[in-house]
Amino acid sequence: MKNSIYIFPMVLVLLFSACSNEEQLPNIGGFTVDTVAILKILDEEGNDLLDPGHERYLDPSKIKVFYERDGRMIEFIETHLDMPRNFRIGSPHEFRNEYVMFLVLDSEKTVVQWNENDSDTIHAEFFKYSGSSFMIRVIKVLFNGELKWDAESKSAREFTIIKHLNSVN
Repeated sequence: MKNSIYIFPMVLVLLFSACSNEEQLPNIGGFTVDTVAILKILDEEGNDLLDPGHERYLDPSKIKVFYERDGRMIEFIETHLDMPRNFRIGSPHEFRNEYVMFLVLDSEKTVVQWNENDSDTIHAEFFKYSGSSFMIRVIKVLFNGELKWDAESKSAREFTIIKHLNSVN
């Protein structure tokens, strides 16, 4: 008990000496990273391939994401992150009335390997600004060479992918 009597005043002294009204933190500006794309994935008949109830369901545990780094495709896996493979599947009970894939576009070339037999390539164009603030954001997305979204559309960065049934396992 005696020790706590001495500790409390020391903590107060440290708190007040660290915070001064005269000192101000330098203005380092903002930091914005906006690189997530939202994908809805359907088969040719309009069935949701991210729906676990569908027979041709794309199992997230089998999906891998690769980014181009120095001319090589590197698989992204960081087990300590909330999204260890840089994507997640959102269910209809969260924000929307359908299943969607939230995918981080972390390089100009991203390859999504849906399973052992099927993959698709996404090319992203970025706007990077490092003036008084720092910003990276996607301004254009091509899926297998087809333009799916650009910033000029002024819409959310989301699009629908139609997968052919014979390529989905």
